Amino acid sequence: MRLSPFVASMVVLVPALASAAPRVIKAPGTAHYGDVVEGPATINDLKFARQVLPPITPEPGTSAVLAQSKTIYLNKNGVTLQPGTNDSRTNRSTLATQATTIPAWTTTAANWTATVTCMKDMFSAYDVTVTDVDPGTAPHVEAVFGGTPTLLGMPNNVAGVSPFTTNCAIIENAIVFTFTSVLPQNDPRLVCEIMAQEVAHAYGLDHELLASDPMTYLDYTGNRAFQNSTATCGEDTVRPCGINGSTCRPNQNSVALLTERLGKKVGQTDTTPPTGGITSPAANATVPPGFQIVTDANDNQMVVSAKLYVDGTLSDTLTAGPFTFTTSASMAEGTHRLEVELTDGANMFTTQEITVTVKKGAQTPGGGSGDAGDDTSEVTGGCSTSGNASGSLLLGLALAGLIRRRR
Repeated sequence: MRLSPFVASMVVLVPALASAAPRVIKAPGTAHYGDVVEGPATINDLKFARQVLPPITPEPGTSAVLAQSKTIYLNKNGVTLQPGTNDSRTNRSTLATQATTIPAWTTTAANWTATVTCMKDMFSAYDVTVTDVDPGTAPHVEAVFGGTPTLLGMPNNVAGVSPFTTNCAIIENAIVFTFTSVLPQNDPRLVCEIMAQEVAHAYGLDHELLASDPMTYLDYTGNRAFQNSTATCGEDTVRPCGINGSTCRPNQNSVALLTERLGKKVGQTDTTPPTGGITSPAANATVPPGFQIVTDANDNQMVVSAKLYVDGTLSDTLTAGPFTFTTSASMAEGTHRLEVELTDGANMFTTQEITVTVKKGAQTPGGGSGDAGDDTSEVTGGCSTSGNASGSLLLGLALAGLIRRRR
């Protein structure tokens, strides 16, 4: 696979944790259909599911890598499905075992506008059109908002579902679902992040252990966006990328895969600055010399650099994540001003500044005391390496992470 120059080298790792095997929640209606599987229950008892389909071989004259379905149709108006091979142009779905009507999502105009805007932003870096106007017979992935999972024969706590092949292939003209009746009615960002994951499944992206990416099941307090970081796949424990034991690749970079499969949007103007800042130490903390500065860096396309200024002087520049700085072991005791500047590929930037007090023998951020060399920081992206139950790693499937804790 050829990766563009902007692909970052960060690998996110989490400890191996106990996890229940995927459970079949819907057996195939005929030999044509695959099992629908889900993982263990979340703290909210809400789940995501994927339908296991056999490998797909591309049609003659088409590419195995580049999608033909480069329009994403956001459908809140309802649809009547017929069973059959996935084809959004004729409303056929492998998830339907009989004629099935998914009703419209009766949300407010403001909620729908916010959802559409969010989905367009999610896929703004790629050569794909996001629209809420039916493309008709043109190739497209159809994202259906509305109804309940019971309409497709699944338990009433499944929040979303998509077909997925054992070779992580592009499913042309796929129809994917977010069941809005089981979700909070006034959280369009949540609905958008769930649907972004379902749509990306249609393009062959798996779940991953990176909390700031919509392909995650981990808890996160901010707005997710596809990340230019190489992450391990899995729901709550590391596994190869694939489904039901199949292996497509050892890990995943969402931005790289979407760019490879959709293409990069030509002539795009990026006006969205990065988000994030210093997550450790806390403002006004007392720290020992040689302490670490951990940042949370996110962007709708990519963060290309992070700069650390100490007392107004540039101290270090990082061009690949994780964006974690280690200060000098000889830093003088006393009060110091720390500033981190995050910059994206369009030279949009954001900064955050805090003040800390350096004192020999002080406790390091995260616990423990001592001088330089202590390392109790967390991996960026919200995945704790400590195994502490109070950390940011949350076990379970989808909604445990996707229903965000409010600051």
